Amino acid sequence: MRLRFIFFVCCVMIAFFGALMFIPGFIDSITGSDETSEVFFSCGVLTLLGGAFGALLFYQSVLEAPRMKEMFILTSSVWFSVAFCCALPFYFSDISISLTDAFFESVSGFTSTGATVLTGLETYSKGFLLWRAMTQWIGGLGIIILAIAILPMLQIGGMQLFATENSDNSGKNAPLVAIKMKNIILIYLSLSILCAFFLFVAGMTPFEAITHMMATVSTGGFSTYDMSIGHFEGNNAILWVLTFFMTICSLPFVFISALVSWKWDEVRNDTQAKTFLFLLLVLIVPISICMYLFLPIFEGFWNTLTIFAFQVVSIISTTGFVYEDYTNWGPFFIAFFLFLTMIGGCTGSTAGGIKIFRFNILFKALRRHLQMMLTPHAIIIPRYNDKPITENIFISIIAFLTIFFLTATVSTLILSLTGLDFITSFSATLTCLANVGPGIGPIVGPDQNFAEISNIAKWVLSIVMILGRLEFMTIIVLFLPTLWKRRN
Repeated sequence: MRLRFIFFVCCVMIAFFGALMFIPGFIDSITGSDETSEVFFSCGVLTLLGGAFGALLFYQSVLEAPRMKEMFILTSSVWFSVAFCCALPFYFSDISISLTDAFFESVSGFTSTGATVLTGLETYSKGFLLWRAMTQWIGGLGIIILAIAILPMLQIGGMQLFATENSDNSGKNAPLVAIKMKNIILIYLSLSILCAFFLFVAGMTPFEAITHMMATVSTGGFSTYDMSIGHFEGNNAILWVLTFFMTICSLPFVFISALVSWKWDEVRNDTQAKTFLFLLLVLIVPISICMYLFLPIFEGFWNTLTIFAFQVVSIISTTGFVYEDYTNWGPFFIAFFLFLTMIGGCTGSTAGGIKIFRFNILFKALRRHLQMMLTPHAIIIPRYNDKPITENIFISIIAFLTIFFLTATVSTLILSLTGLDFITSFSATLTCLANVGPGIGPIVGPDQNFAEISNIAKWVLSIVMILGRLEFMTIIVLFLPTLWKRRN
């Protein structure tokens, strides 16, 4: 195992994020926030030089692609090291938060979760708020790369279903992946520009448009206001722009690439994207009509549809923007949004959660099981996007779901030991596991944050956020002794 190579890549990433710290530093120096700008410049220099020195120290020419063991360690190492790196400006800033809070905020940003421990956001410098948004925007791009190029190769959670054809030949496969990633990065940048432009046209200031664009395209959910999107109350145009782009960025970026390339066969055959859009339609329209007729919380059907559609897309896309405290709408909506938290968007997008394609596979497995009960000797091979679903994929998805709910159970029990009630413990775990952001209850509810929970709970939830984002197995496999055994 080439540990020097792993350390080298981690140091390069640390140096990269150190260089990025100069951007909010310049913003604060221009806007007159000299103290905060000094923090960013100091952290930037320290991180950039430290990362560069480490890269030189561990430099190793890469003559072959990373092996399976190295990819497991590399993926987890990069995520943890970058999270600590990004926490430095939070910790050394003048807002005086603990290292625990700084790491929690950094992890929440980089995993595009959106849970926060900060209040009084309106008083913070523009550079600070921009850095907070940047962690999400870059983390969102990293999540897409992870889902398209890395997790299928590691065969985690059924992701091997999305591996590039002929993936057994890495020499031929690498150019295909490189081309695909180039197109997806261009789409990510294009969506970012369009989102910022339309938010500006809808009524946001340029700074608000840029920071909320970063939170939207990454499906992260960090806002520059304590009231989140409730700050823009009465502006339905902003809500619809956010709803549209949250929906788009919850779709597979490979699907979007096929759509803009006019590859209609690929578009029509994408079961996951069609299921996601159909699910949104089924959830939003009937319930909006019922709310308007029987639960007139908002004035007029258009306002009801706008706000409810925004809130549903915000949660199911795991963005976590909040317009108002939807737990005040009644017990049904508490349960509705809690279960919606688990679903998530599509794989290959910036969204978190269990992912739509896994539900597709589970329903196909259930259908096959029922068919085989009637015809036990029949040979039934279910297909997904014209690809056969093998037993290995079924087992991989079952393993993912088992770890998902086992992690939720253990984390809920640990949080309960810290003194939190069951609803707070369970919803906080679920929202961090699915990388959504707001939970349920008076402590971590939609109009609250995670500042009041204990440090132990914050460290647990920080790990839970990373576990959920890296699809569990990437980290859990590190604790298997066989990974570290040297082959003879």
